[in-house]
Amino acid sequence: MEEDLLQALIKVESEIQHSLESERKKAAEWLESVRVSLSRELETKKRQLDDEYTLSLEKTCNECELKAKHEIDIANQVAENLQNLSDEILQNEVKEFLQQILPQDKG
Repeated sequence: MEEDLLQALIKVESEIQHSLESERKKAAEWLESVRVSLSRELETKKRQLDDEYTLSLEKTCNECELKAKHEIDIANQVAENLQNLSDEILQNEVKEFLQQILPQDKG
């Protein structure tokens, strides 16, 4: 009877060990699948952020280029306007400027 009981205990212990090993294997497989899934999600998010960065950079560059062209157009227009000023207007402006910077005669 003791021998039967001992064999039953050994059998139960063996089944428990087998179940534990099976559960460890399942847990390891599940963890690996989660790791792979998260790795794929991370890679997808990285590509998405790279794409968003590229689009944002292109948009910013285009906006800056348009703004620069606009500023250049304005500067060219101002330069053209200055070139078309008559000598009389220029002389009057220079006279006013000189009067502001030169000391006044007090005598």
